[in-house]
Amino acid sequence: MSTEQAGGHAEPSWFVPPGEADFFAVVAMVILVAGLYGLVYLYAAFDRWAEHQAQGTPLAKTIPTLLAIALLYELFPLNHFHILLPLSAILIALMADWARFHLRIRAGENIFDADSVHVAESAADAVAQKTEQEENSDV
Repeated sequence: MSTEQAGGHAEPSWFVPPGEADFFAVVAMVILVAGLYGLVYLYAAFDRWAEHQAQGTPLAKTIPTLLAIALLYELFPLNHFHILLPLSAILIALMADWARFHLRIRAGENIFDADSVHVAESAADAVAQKTEQEENSDV
């Protein structure tokens, strides 16, 4: 196809001949990459904030996961995702919360107590001191 035809139209302003650099394409790629990086950064900051706000609740992992899925469905069309992808993410978050909840009950800790980590550490220290006293008494 020839660009110079008798009675043909002139080349469009955005046309770049082969072998030459396209400045606008490079700028568009940089803007696209920066936009995607900004989106991931904002999502990560939002996820940290949501997980911090949900700390101490029974659904500490599930709530940020649901919010992230809602954000993704707002940004991208629904037909790009299979329904099993968000369902599996929700199930993984629910199982993480369930495991955290039940492991603390078996250990006898108060689930909603902010100092439960300190209780577990002091119990571990007490066991370590008891075993140290037993070792010293054997000598």
